[in-house]
Amino acid sequence: MARSAYMTELVRSVRGSLGRFLAIMCIVALGCGFYAGLRMCGPDMRAAADRWYDGSALWDLRVVSTKGLSDAQVERLSKVKGVSQVMASRTADVVCKLGSDQVAVRVTSVDADAARKSKATSAYAVSSSKGSYLNRARLVSGRWPKAAGECVVSADATRKIKVGSTVEVVSASEDVSTILSTTMLKVVGTVSSPDYPYTGSFGSTRLGSGTIGQYVFVTASTFASDYPYTDAYLTVGSARAAVSGSSAYESAVDKVKDRVEKIEGSLAADRLAELKSQAQSRLDAQVAAAQAAAAQAASAGASTDLSAAQQQLAAAQEQVDSMAAPDVYTLDRSQSEGATTYEADTERLDRIATVFPAMFFLVAALVALTTMTRIVDDDRQRIGTHKALGYGKGRIAAMYLGYALLASGLGAVLGICVLTQVLPRIVMDAYSVIYVVPTLEFPLPVDVGTALAAGGLGVGVTLASTLVAVAASLAEVPAALLRPRAPKAGKRILLERVRPLWRRLSFSWKVTFRNLFRYKRRLLMTLAGIAGCSALLLVGFGLHDSIWDIIDRQFGPIVRYNATVTLADGAAQADVDSAIACLRSKGDATGIVRVHTDTMLARGTGSSSAATDKTRVSVVVPQTASKLASAVTLRDRTSGAAIAFGQDSVVVTEKLASLYGIRAGDTIVLYRQDDVGNATGKGVRLKVDAVAENYVGNYVYVGRRAWRRAMGATPSFSTVYARVTGGSKAESRTSDALHDIAGVSTVSFTRQTISTYRHTLSVVDMVVVVLIVSAGALAFIVLYNLTNINVSERVREIASLRVLGFTRREVHAYVYREIAIIALLGDALGMLLGSWLERFVITTAEVDYVMFGREIHPLSFAFAFALAMAFTVAILLLMRPRLDRVDMVESLKSVD
Repeated sequence: MARSAYMTELVRSVRGSLGRFLAIMCIVALGCGFYAGLRMCGPDMRAAADRWYDGSALWDLRVVSTKGLSDAQVERLSKVKGVSQVMASRTADVVCKLGSDQVAVRVTSVDADAARKSKATSAYAVSSSKGSYLNRARLVSGRWPKAAGECVVSADATRKIKVGSTVEVVSASEDVSTILSTTMLKVVGTVSSPDYPYTGSFGSTRLGSGTIGQYVFVTASTFASDYPYTDAYLTVGSARAAVSGSSAYESAVDKVKDRVEKIEGSLAADRLAELKSQAQSRLDAQVAAAQAAAAQAASAGASTDLSAAQQQLAAAQEQVDSMAAPDVYTLDRSQSEGATTYEADTERLDRIATVFPAMFFLVAALVALTTMTRIVDDDRQRIGTHKALGYGKGRIAAMYLGYALLASGLGAVLGICVLTQVLPRIVMDAYSVIYVVPTLEFPLPVDVGTALAAGGLGVGVTLASTLVAVAASLAEVPAALLRPRAPKAGKRILLERVRPLWRRLSFSWKVTFRNLFRYKRRLLMTLAGIAGCSALLLVGFGLHDSIWDIIDRQFGPIVRYNATVTLADGAAQADVDSAIACLRSKGDATGIVRVHTDTMLARGTGSSSAATDKTRVSVVVPQTASKLASAVTLRDRTSGAAIAFGQDSVVVTEKLASLYGIRAGDTIVLYRQDDVGNATGKGVRLKVDAVAENYVGNYVYVGRRAWRRAMGATPSFSTVYARVTGGSKAESRTSDALHDIAGVSTVSFTRQTISTYRHTLSVVDMVVVVLIVSAGALAFIVLYNLTNINVSERVREIASLRVLGFTRREVHAYVYREIAIIALLGDALGMLLGSWLERFVITTAEVDYVMFGREIHPLSFAFAFALAMAFTVAILLLMRPRLDRVDMVESLKSVD
């Protein structure tokens, strides 16, 4: 056969089965495009963050000193090999009054002159003529501060602050006057900072609720004149070419980090020497002043008692001599809460992209096998003719492989080109609700390796299915191929043996059941295809349920309190009593419980699946163990049984337990943290009594005696949990009254926390929509193709029915009844498969600080089932004209 004739036959094959050709092309396009598009979501999000970090000169390393840094230490850091730029800054966490609430706020100094002269050249880049101006925030509204007392605030915080308003600083970890030169900060602008990409939390703090709710930038003059630099931000020149968070980036940064860590000791020693020198100078001045005063008194003939003054000066000298060196820490971006949270979300997408598209390819392989098997069966006589004419098996198989390659190749290219642009953009736009990372512009980058892998899988699966289909026919001799395939032998089915039921079935239903079980391969293929699609639909709806259940199951059923009042350590009992009385009188509060809270690090003693060696936990120690139940419900998730809690009890929450494989009777190790969140000491070991249901955060509930025995100290019980009724007005009224009580540090309500979580989880809706639409499109194509094949296989049978006098409606019912039954069985099977797959996906996608719900709502089962059946009905309606066009004469012609 000449090449031109060969190609002509291939073109005719495509034209003759255009519907099947398009079905293969579309399903491969969906499979490859969905796989590549979903796999590119994580890398594209990381590339967007990296472009923003580089464009705004975000720090690569951050050096922190517990007693500050001087210009000399900053200069030393700039000379470390590999460091390209250094910027010193002052930072302090304070509590500010925002409306009726008190919120932890991070105050940071900014180079105001450089900031005013900087220019946003794009959504992800801020240029500056000053290379040492790092962490360049983009001005959103207003202007940069010029004088002391002026500030810019975050434009991205969930709690908005308007330009022109005033922020009042009410407290800090030390006297506010030693930190700031003024406590009233006027807001002159809003900014978006690359150092705070996550809007749900701007970091952790020891103040208030433990979470930074707002950040502000001020001029250096807003800080007290003697307040030192607290941070030095460094950039690593060799890291700029690599994507932030990648192994290449971490390798480049780690080399410089090692060099910086080697001089931490000398930096601390230099700083200690400076502080001692300054303190000694002040002390010497005091001594000189005291001596002068004594001499003046002696010359005047007055008698003076110098012993008390000398004792004070001696004590001061002893303090100077005993001053300890500061702790110096070198941090990288992995210790930035915003950057690591963003990175964790992109990695979660990577995990979903590894699991979810696999079902697409399985269904695609099934449909390709079914379609190509039918095409080969239809071409039995052509194959027999070719074999009789002397064409080899390879040449004949090449015709069908070429057909499959053309369909799958076009589908792979189309799907990858479209969905690698559309899917990542949709996901990035969805995540922009909680992250302020600017999205990439079109065209989005496409990883060649991912694209080739997706295309190779799609085309390879189709070609493999085609080869399996054609191999069976090629094994037969030409004489057998030139004759039509013998009909499948009829035999009694199991249902016929149930005589009372079988006798009551009509002729049409008997034929339906016989046809269903007569062609078992067709039944299994169709069942599997429909089950796979309905399972994917259920996964989409189930993911929505599992993630949104976090809020509904956590706040109310488990966390029963809605108000948290934090008092300063060592607050007088009278202040505590006043706060509790205020809660009762102003907020009609119930369930009041005093507790000690502490943020610590924890790990188990066995293997771990946690992202880090130790996980941050909130430790809660109730003053009275029996009262904890009025604030927190401790129960087993699977059985619902309440967990008894006493003075010696230790209860950990479920997510923390699963990370470290902890069960009742195992040991958990708790560590205190230093100023930057590193574990200190050898840790304390506690025996776990039970594991409690919990969805947000990781908690360890410890009885009072167990805590005192482990820590060797009595807890302060400086936090009060309560349930305030009366809505937002009562909460506002209660908050205002509590702020007037001495010793009250912060007041927070879970209403704001719930609002933040709902805002954060709204991103899930768009991602779920993407999954459901993709699964729906796949279901539609699969059902159309399988139904089309089913009808094509039965053209002679349908024509026979028409000849025998069956009406149009009876013919439709005869054919569609089987398809409807298979669809119902496939949907039911898909619900079981989807339940398992959804559980696998959510446990894969979870992060260390959140546990998703473990149940799919009944309504989601109903939606997934109904949607799959709706596709079935739509396909049946589309196929009605096909049945009506069956040519009775042509279909009943005998094959000579």
